[in-house]
Amino acid sequence: MNHYEVFTACFPELELSKEAFEHLAKITPENLLEYRENGRLIGYAVADAGALRLLCVLPAKQKRGIGSQLLCQAEERARQAGAEEMAVGGAGSRLLPGMPDKARGFFEKRGYTVGAGYEEMKGDLASFRAADYDVPVPPGVSFGWYRGPLEALHAAVAAVDESWVQYFGRDSHTFCATADGEIASFCNVDVWENCLLSNGKNKVGAPGCVGTVPKFRKKGIGLKMVALACEELKKQGCDTCFIHYTGVGRWYARLGIQTFLPWHFCKKQL
Repeated sequence: MNHYEVFTACFPELELSKEAFEHLAKITPENLLEYRENGRLIGYAVADAGALRLLCVLPAKQKRGIGSQLLCQAEERARQAGAEEMAVGGAGSRLLPGMPDKARGFFEKRGYTVGAGYEEMKGDLASFRAADYDVPVPPGVSFGWYRGPLEALHAAVAAVDESWVQYFGRDSHTFCATADGEIASFCNVDVWENCLLSNGKNKVGAPGCVGTVPKFRKKGIGLKMVALACEELKKQGCDTCFIHYTGVGRWYARLGIQTFLPWHFCKKQL
């Protein structure tokens, strides 16, 4: 078996193409630890210094200490590299951003602290119609691609999360809601060639960094903006909507978007 086949055996709920897996996993001889029996790949870990990117053991071979052995090896490698903690997933991971819920018991038993939880979500754009979701908004609110000055956009983004400003540049595809000429809500709208939902047959679009300026919240503006942004993605030929790294799953669920991977931040002091 190869690394992709072991991964799909461990995560059958992720219909990830081999090409997308290889692009996202970024396995190299330097970050790979393997466990084999008679030459057959049974499990492996992908670990950078201080970050466990992936840990997979064939389901039929689990609960035999193989995962623990690989994890210990990854931790020791991290210590030797000078890392003071090991994070599961981590900011640099484009495959699994954190610890999947189903692995919680495994990591907790091995001294890991489980933090905040988030979700990866998907929606079917082939049948999506914004008109099916009647979201009333106040008078004077309009929606469309942002063409105004970058400074005004950055000010609106900073009012929601200053760390997001870096993701809104002159080349960004930003969709906005505007209330009487003022930015009320915003999101970047992108087509992702390789992501957790890339199965080799679909085209995935992602509304990302979705935010509503505080004084405009709880008016339906952000939700209607996302619905219209999804229609824009559909116009671009996307058939799948990907909501990455969100803590407001129930909010997106109002548009028929569903969670396919719940996960948590998780780390251990070394």
